[in-house]
Formats: sequence, structure tokens, C-alpha cells
Amino acid sequence: MKRLFIATGFLFLGVFVIGQAKDGTAEFQKMTTSQPAALIYLPYAPEVVQKALADYLLETGEKQQENAKGYLLSLNTFIVKNNKSGADMHLVIGLKNQDTMTLNESVVYLKLNSISNDENSIGKAIQFDMQDAKDYLDNLAIAIKPRASDLQLKLQQKNLSDAQDKHTSLITEGNKLDEERKKIQVQIGENKSAKKEIRLVERKIKNEKLIDENLKARLNLSNDIDKQIASLALLTN
Repeated sequence: MKRLFIATGFLFLGVFVIGQAKDGTAEFQKMTTSQPAALIYLPYAPEVVQKALADYLLETGEKQQENAKGYLLSLNTFIVKNNKSGADMHLVIGLKNQDTMTLNESVVYLKLNSISNDENSIGKAIQFDMQDAKDYLDNLAIAIKPRASDLQLKLQQKNLSDAQDKHTSLITEGNKLDEERKKIQVQIGENKSAKKEIRLVERKIKNEKLIDENLKARLNLSNDIDKQIASLALLTN
């Protein structure tokens, strides 16, 4: 009996319009073993795609899909209808772009190579049709969109809240470092011992370094928060 396998992580585990599925063989071969695959880009984090797909398949199993509304991921696609040997289907979900580490954009590959599960030809290598695979991924994107959009919104809201809390913590830490800087400066002015002055200067240098690191972290996080707010605005409009 055919099964759908979902793999994430070995590709290492923002908003854009969902594009149509396409031949992803070249891209897939760059990252894994050499084999053909269709791909589609989705505007969700990899963990969101995985969860939304798992929820969809759980809620609309093959029996329920006969009465399901809208797009039926399994029964209405040629790749399933033509899968007479019941070969398993393998999806690989990862980040769209590993170089930029944009965490809210995914790529989903559907590998064309599989193994027959038919009792008369079990273990026989089979290959799904590329166009059928692309159609399947197009239907997948539409099928999981309601659930994925909701999950992505909640994820980004949590990430924004966490980032804002961290920014507040950095400000508190920065204020403490600034108070420490003032105390060190006073102690240097009041100090009469050359030996103690060396220690105070060393403390001052360390304190200034920590202040500089704190300011850079706050600036980077502030920029990230602005991007997250803009991304959330697109999700909610």
C-alpha cells in the first residue's frame, strides 16, 4: 500500500507568493544523491509545512477525502491514480535558501524514484511522471494553505514576541553596563594606587567591549524585529 514519507532536517532545517511546482532535479542533485525530483517553494517555515501536511493527511484520510471539500491532495491527482503498484511517495522539506538562512521560506521536493509495493512486482524500481509530480505539489500547496497560514502566523507572532523580550533584556543589560562604566570612571579618578589603577583600566577596557557588543546586538535585533513586523503585516492583510 502506498505511503507518503516526509523527510526534514538534512537540508538544514519573509513572505512570497506560492509559485507553481517545477522540475527540481538539478537543485535536488546539488544537495543530495543524484536523482530526479519535482519541487515547489512555499512561504512557510519547514516545520510549518511538515505540521500542516501531517494535520491535513490525518484529517482527510483516504476514506474522508471522498467527501472532502476543495482540493483533494491524494485522490484527485494523477500521480496517485496512476500509481497502480502502490509505490511509496517521498517528500523532502527544507529551507528554500540555506545561504541566507531565511527561516520562513521552504522548498518541498517530491522524489520521482520509488519502489513498487505490488505483490506481483514488490521491490521493483519505478519512476513517477514529472508532470504528475508537479501537479501533486501544486495541489499540496493549495490543500495545506489554510492550516499552514494559521500556523505560520502563530509561529511568527511567537518569534516576534521572543525577539522583543530579548531586546528588552539587552536594554536592561546595557543599562547595567553603563552604570558599571560610570562607577569605574569614578574609581579611576579617586584612585591613588598605580597597581590598582592597572586593574581599573583593565576593567574599563572589558566593560567598554561588553557595551559595544551589547549595542551591536541591540541594533541587529532591532532590525530583525522591524523585518518581522513587516512580514507579519503581510500575513495579516
